[in-house]
Amino acid sequence: MRLTDKVAVITMAGDEFGRAIALGYAREGADLYLNEFPDRRARLDEVAGEAAALGRRVVTGIHDLTRSAEAEAMTRQVIDAFGRGDVLVNSAAASVHGVLFDIDESEFERAMLVGPKSYFLTCQHIGKEMARRGSGKIINMTSIVGRIGSGGAIVWGADRGAIDAMTKALAHALGLYGVHVNALARGASDFTPYAPDEITERLRRLPFGRLGTAEDVVGPAIFLATAESDWVTGSILYADGGYTSAAATDDRHRPNEVPYRGS
Repeated sequence: MRLTDKVAVITMAGDEFGRAIALGYAREGADLYLNEFPDRRARLDEVAGEAAALGRRVVTGIHDLTRSAEAEAMTRQVIDAFGRGDVLVNSAAASVHGVLFDIDESEFERAMLVGPKSYFLTCQHIGKEMARRGSGKIINMTSIVGRIGSGGAIVWGADRGAIDAMTKALAHALGLYGVHVNALARGASDFTPYAPDEITERLRRLPFGRLGTAEDVVGPAIFLATAESDWVTGSILYADGGYTSAAATDDRHRPNEVPYRGS
């Protein structure tokens, strides 16, 4: 097991990607600190139970990570429980999609708080502990929308684009302390409630003819948490099934009807 004796801190662990990574890490031997926002306690308890059933030590916390005092409190809880945090996975998001003229200012503000601000604060507090120890791996979950423009994802694109840029800057700031910082970008997911024509459009651009699953990011997340990625920092790893590379291809070379192969 590649993460034996490691302690992983995962934010928004009740979400699809947080849960998948938490269980993937548990299967690889990591003990877990799992955090959720106050309105998502039930989802956190479910994931914690699944991880504990795999034989791992699991500690949970409920903290609003859009506030510095809460991020600091989470860090203290991690240190009190485990003595350290070896891996930090930031997976918080308040995804906002919609027509530009219909998006409310409060939606934009909430997305920036839950996304970039919470990432900044957790990296600031957990990152300080990692710097003191001289090692650590930070993985910022992001999305392909930080790279490609989508008229229906203006807020989501601004959110994830900020995280992409911050990841590179954090890697430079923390590298001298022995801390690695990378981002893991997902693509179109099978649990997103797309309309049938939207699914067809995405499948035409995906080389494997299927949408992604939460499990598809687990292997890359494990890689970025292990010594195998010790010469990798400031990178954005696209676990998107080729969406970003295929999005600009000539669709004349793809079938008109793409069978939906599921997950």
